[in-house]
Amino acid sequence: MNKLRVFAKVKLPPRQFDVLMKTFLALLVLALLCFESLADSLQLPAAELHVRRLTVRDGLPSAYINRILQRQDGFIWLGSKGGLSRFDGKNFSNYQIASDSGLLSNDVLSLLEDQQQRLWVGTARGLFLFDDDSQQFQYIALGNQAPTVLSLFQDSNQQVWAGTDRGVFLLPQDAGVATQFGNQLEVKVMLNYHSQLWLGTKQGLFTLDQNSGIASQVILAGDAEIDVRQSRIFDAFVSDNKFYLATDRDGLLLFNPATQKVEKQWLKTEQLSSDSIWSVIRHSNQVWLGYFYDGISSLSIDDSAMMHYRHNPQIQYSLPHDNISQLYIDQQQQLWIATTNGLAVTNLADQAIRHLGEYQQISNKHIWSLALSGNDLWFGSENGLNRYDLQQHRLKVYQSGEGRDQLPRSVIWSLLPLGDELLLATNDGLLAFSPVTATVRAWPAPPWQQAERATEVYSLRQHQQHLLLGYYGGYFAVYDLVSQQYILQQQLTNTDYITDALQLQQQGYLLATDNGLFQLKDGQVQALAGLLPELAQQSLHITSLLAVGEQIWASTQDHGLLILQLQQGQWQLQHQLNVADGLAENQLRALALATDGQVWLTGMKTLSSIDPVSLQIRRLSRHLHWLDMEFHANASLKQSGDVLAFGGNQGVIFFAPEALSQQVTFPALHLTKAQLMTEQVLVKHNQLTIPPMANYYSFQFAALDFLSPERIQYQYQLQPLLKTWQPMLNNQLSLSRLPYGEYQLKVRATNADGIWDSESTDIALMLVAPWYLTAWAKAVYVVLALFMLLFTGWSLVSRFSKLKQVANHDALTSLPNRRYFQHELQQRLQQCRLHQQQLALMFFDLNRFKQLNDSCGHEAGDQLLIQVAARLQQAIRNTDFAARLAGDEFVVILSRIQHQQELDATVARISKNLCQHYQLTAELEVALSCSIGISVFDKHNQVSADRLLQQADEAMYRSKQQQQAWCYFQATTT
Repeated sequence: MNKLRVFAKVKLPPRQFDVLMKTFLALLVLALLCFESLADSLQLPAAELHVRRLTVRDGLPSAYINRILQRQDGFIWLGSKGGLSRFDGKNFSNYQIASDSGLLSNDVLSLLEDQQQRLWVGTARGLFLFDDDSQQFQYIALGNQAPTVLSLFQDSNQQVWAGTDRGVFLLPQDAGVATQFGNQLEVKVMLNYHSQLWLGTKQGLFTLDQNSGIASQVILAGDAEIDVRQSRIFDAFVSDNKFYLATDRDGLLLFNPATQKVEKQWLKTEQLSSDSIWSVIRHSNQVWLGYFYDGISSLSIDDSAMMHYRHNPQIQYSLPHDNISQLYIDQQQQLWIATTNGLAVTNLADQAIRHLGEYQQISNKHIWSLALSGNDLWFGSENGLNRYDLQQHRLKVYQSGEGRDQLPRSVIWSLLPLGDELLLATNDGLLAFSPVTATVRAWPAPPWQQAERATEVYSLRQHQQHLLLGYYGGYFAVYDLVSQQYILQQQLTNTDYITDALQLQQQGYLLATDNGLFQLKDGQVQALAGLLPELAQQSLHITSLLAVGEQIWASTQDHGLLILQLQQGQWQLQHQLNVADGLAENQLRALALATDGQVWLTGMKTLSSIDPVSLQIRRLSRHLHWLDMEFHANASLKQSGDVLAFGGNQGVIFFAPEALSQQVTFPALHLTKAQLMTEQVLVKHNQLTIPPMANYYSFQFAALDFLSPERIQYQYQLQPLLKTWQPMLNNQLSLSRLPYGEYQLKVRATNADGIWDSESTDIALMLVAPWYLTAWAKAVYVVLALFMLLFTGWSLVSRFSKLKQVANHDALTSLPNRRYFQHELQQRLQQCRLHQQQLALMFFDLNRFKQLNDSCGHEAGDQLLIQVAARLQQAIRNTDFAARLAGDEFVVILSRIQHQQELDATVARISKNLCQHYQLTAELEVALSCSIGISVFDKHNQVSADRLLQQADEAMYRSKQQQQAWCYFQATTT
């Protein structure tokens, strides 16, 4: 102590003191650098470019892509070394030029859709027109020998130009021969400026005078700092009345056609990746450059700032290759990148999400915990700790080790910044990590922990001065930071581990576990499943908790999202959201709260946000189309901030929440294929006629989403059979054996965020019936059926009439028979009684008829009966009725007799007509006489039909006895 005091009193000279202080500071800095060297440090780019890669595994005929074109209908067309291809976002349709001679080539170098929507295809051996209907190529002659068509262009006069390795050709608008200009030039690009055609060639920049046919070279020169040596132009575009020229070995040139001077030159010495540029294009205020072998770059027109992007074989969303053939901006402002080893597409306006993964050299690709401290984003993995500076874009990786004060080789389940340390929840217990020294120290052990045997800590939260700790084995503890001791410990016996915990105002703690939710209050544990019947029937694994105002949100592993609230000491389940309510999936992993109050959540492979007030769900997974990541449970930032971050099996993603918006537009929906049985057919004007023999028909649709086609859903209606929307398993629909007739097939799709389009694509289907089922055939069938019905009716009536004739008429004379007579007499007597009319009945018997039969034969007798019947029919009036009763007996009913004189005259006329000569055969003629008896029905003789007939019969016998022509019946009196 004395020596120290003496030393303290020594006064050093100022110069020596300065030297000593500098030495001390240097040693201190050296020590800090030594500690810092324990962390690997890596400077990362300020921005990433996330692309969707496409190659031969996806259906391309060749990985070497030469040209990209989007046609007016929205489809992407590609020219490659394998031919022509159409891409709908999901499927490639490939077309090749058929040739047996081998003189043609399927190396497609250039494409153009003209104003007439014709597709021109330039190849290494000539020019073709592609017919969309027949899907065939028509050869277009350019001179005697087919040149290599390097570029195609349509000018303001609608003239089509073909740039080739032997100059430029003007194609005739009708049948004719193409006109060639500048046959020594290799024309890579053509520009139309002030009605003049400019040619970018491998020999330099030229203007073409169409009248004279002269191509004049423009010298590319400028001020002293401009150094153009090769003048080999491979691509160009016009912007703000200036040309941007991509050259081979001269970099990017800004050329003013008005002054014909190069105003600026960008070279590799000025941050270009290479001086050789294959393709150049403008998007917004950025110029994008595609290099021969060095990937792509973006150049800011405003400040000339540059960003570079290259192929990384380990990063799935990087460029497919660094050799760029073409850059292309489509109608949706998406950037397409053609390379010699595949195709890529990206949305330049959707690059807000940043990803750090295994190939950015983080400690381990499985990220389970995250925390934010100032500008530093901390995230723990299965083996080590990482810190990323959000402003400086610098990554520091703290690897694990075997030393006692080193990070353990353990999963870091949770992180919590605390002062100048970072608390780590690990399988080795709770540890305090010092970022300065990159060392850890053990946190005081919980009371139940045995010496040298740490209890695994899974969840870690801070509420004011308390640490809430969830352990494996169902343990929960509260550590007071002020008193530096554990003030509460509890074990839940029916759960394996505590997944998360929240402190409740005056109501204890809410504990999330792998077996549901529990409330811990005053030393008592109560399962919420016992308090809420809605939860009792569900086996709930809670993955994360989040306090949202007065509500508690709980994500579950299989049952969606629970929204609870504790009101006056009573728990209420206010909502349980699942896929039926709009969630992307029921398997939820983590929750986070943004500063604007929106709740963000991850599913197994999905990202969404929810408005806590309206519960409107926004599906935002399309922003991650480029990353195949499965999110981990409770792996999110617990702090509400301007940055959100989530961890998973491919690292960590982070973003500003306001940068992710929901898609409000819908991709164009097209019918891409129709097939009847095994034959593919063309559908024109959205109408398809299906012939009778086609029993099976299928349709393929495509919503033209080129980034997330797997997230598109489809539905259909088939009116009038199905008038409600029916789900489609994918973009294909198969139908079979529909009833013949007309149908309206309506198909609609969602966008990549799962929102249904109100518009549909409609296809009119006409299922033609076989000829024997057509309307004309059916009309014929109806006519035939009616004819058959009428014929059958007529036949039945005729047959009935014949049967009636047979039943009611005498077969020999065709006169009504006795049965018919009796019925008719009954009817007429009834009419007489009703109308008080008279009726007379005549009864005939042929005299000596039996002798005629015996002497002349029955044939003569029959012939006599036939002629008698005929004369009798001729003799009576239309109102009278004649019948044959039997043998030679006939009767006649005389109706409407007014007086006796009329009756006498009628009887006399009939008798006279009958009593004549009859020529029975050529040799036989007989004279006939007959006996007639007459009975009269009048008011004095109201008798029955049988009695009236009997009276006439009696009168006839009296006539025969008295040998009189006729006699009237006279009643005898006694």
